[in-house]
Amino acid sequence: MSQCVAITGSTTGIGYAIAEAFAHTGARLVINSHLADDSGAAARLGKLTECHFVQADLSTVAGAQGFVAAARAKLGRLDTLVNNAGTYLDTNFDDLTEVAFDRTFDLNVKGYLFAAQAFVKGLAPGQENPSIICTGSTNSLAAEKNSVIYDTSKGAVLMLVRNLAVTLAERGIRVNGIGPGIIETPLSAKGLATPGVRPALERQIPLGRVGMPDDIGGAAVFLASPAARYITGQMLYVDGGILANQMSWEPQA
Repeated sequence: MSQCVAITGSTTGIGYAIAEAFAHTGARLVINSHLADDSGAAARLGKLTECHFVQADLSTVAGAQGFVAAARAKLGRLDTLVNNAGTYLDTNFDDLTEVAFDRTFDLNVKGYLFAAQAFVKGLAPGQENPSIICTGSTNSLAAEKNSVIYDTSKGAVLMLVRNLAVTLAERGIRVNGIGPGIIETPLSAKGLATPGVRPALERQIPLGRVGMPDDIGGAAVFLASPAARYITGQMLYVDGGILANQMSWEPQA
């Protein structure tokens, strides 16, 4: 029986790569954006597997709950929810606003919680291997200058994963996270295009390169699979070794 997977924020970037990785396993999919699917993501994935698109704003409780309900209606059931939709709105510290804070936390944290709640409420008794995966970040553990709101939201995602794992364990529901490092996506494109930034980053990444979205997909497939049946409450960092790396004492040219 094919796995049924709903993925938020999944028409581009990391979310799309996760969807594509699941598609290659034969999973049936529902993908999402708050915008129309103008890039044809659902059509491309539809060449690999059954795939539906649901437009919904995951920064609202109604949007999060509505997306999960629509996804379940299209597939008949849901086995895995991937909470991936996110945003980055930080500026210099003195210029941070309440609007930026609220928009970031509404999508990066609140949407995850209430989508998870809707997913859990709709599970059938005894459903096999249900799981939730949340996209965190290396910023869940390590702070980045002038990234106050985003880093705080991703720290919250780490604790959300841990608490949901403990809270839902007695129901047989596993909850894990994926913590990408520096990945080439629409959110990071501007920064990576700044002269000198990419070489500076690559010098500090042990594997020597900026990650690509398809570096993340396999981790999600694994965490949702029976092979991970005894893994819950974990954040799997897919970062090329960033968090393992101490400061270098070697002079830089």
